[in-house]
Amino acid sequence: MEDALLAGTRVLDLTRNLAGPFCTMTLGDLGADVVKIEHPGTGDDTRTWVPPAWGGESATYLAANRNKRSMAVDLDDPDGRAIVAELARRADVLVHSFRPGSLERRGLGHEDLRTVNEGLVYCAISAFGPTGPRRDEPGYDPILQAYSGIMQLTGERDGPAVRLGVGAVDLGTALWATIGILAALAARKESGRGGLVTTSLFETATWWLSYHLAGYLGSGAVPRRQGSRTAFIAPYEAFATTDGQVFVAAANDRLFGALVEALGLTALAEDPRFATNPARAAHADELGSLLAPVFATRSAAEWEEVLRAASVPCSRVRSVDALAEDPQTVALGLLARVPRDDIADLRLVDLPVSRDGVRAVRHDPPPRLGEHTDEILSELGWDAADVARLRARGALG
Repeated sequence: MEDALLAGTRVLDLTRNLAGPFCTMTLGDLGADVVKIEHPGTGDDTRTWVPPAWGGESATYLAANRNKRSMAVDLDDPDGRAIVAELARRADVLVHSFRPGSLERRGLGHEDLRTVNEGLVYCAISAFGPTGPRRDEPGYDPILQAYSGIMQLTGERDGPAVRLGVGAVDLGTALWATIGILAALAARKESGRGGLVTTSLFETATWWLSYHLAGYLGSGAVPRRQGSRTAFIAPYEAFATTDGQVFVAAANDRLFGALVEALGLTALAEDPRFATNPARAAHADELGSLLAPVFATRSAAEWEEVLRAASVPCSRVRSVDALAEDPQTVALGLLARVPRDDIADLRLVDLPVSRDGVRAVRHDPPPRLGEHTDEILSELGWDAADVARLRARGALG
């Protein structure tokens, strides 16, 4: 821990759902002391996002909240706000996902807090950003997938638009918030001043569409759904086999030559329709109709073996259960054990980056709601009688 990037860094977490909690969990993985503020009685919304559950706890909540201490405080209570303000005065980083203006009305905005803590890095995560006509609107990951065009690009070409099966907008926003916070902390070492970091689901969704937007702005052509294909590489798609699908990525002419040789269709490499990637992309339907019958003759595992031997990038289309037990997952140590007394076998995906062979420097289990309220108040100097008084009033959980 002494060598951890964020050892000694105090983070005040006023986030909920996924984008903010994944950001603060990452800071905790890097060694920060993260205090998670939750509303008494209900806590983070994700605590109720079931199924699935693990040991009676929402698996979604568990996945986003290790390496934190939970404190149940009512921000609408004056004493509750005073407690959070005192934590902010001592913190290095504050991260929140309230709507723009909400914390300002409670006296916990950036301008309020920087007067008492000049070194505070204040990160605000919102749906649509701090300015603009939609700044005050709420939003969740799939709302931004729909709004931005990501959903319109997802699905089969002749089918309806569908949402991505993962919260890419939420998780991407978590990463951008983390990057912004780390950059601000680095700058603070020189200036002594913190600063305001802002990001939003809208900005992340737009960033995910970077090359699609460049294509539209340069050509005027609106990108369309491609199923498992992409419009500018061919073959770059999933093919049906006797027992499932195998995805093939022949992203250049050399790989295409190796692919058709492995399939026994060597002549296709000399066909003018398929000799270059631009030509193949222009004739993707014709190419697919020639490759599909061959793939349909063998199993996905057999084709995977054949194509890997030819150094053609490919994979069977697999399910999550296969990933959990995959030898590569095990070899990389990607599932960290973070047992809690009520979930002895709890395993969570570890930090997906290593420094000197070490991933997360801490593996504390996700906290129960308000589990550390008394502990943190004791650190602030509160005595048991005052804590009992506030708890009786409902200001604390």
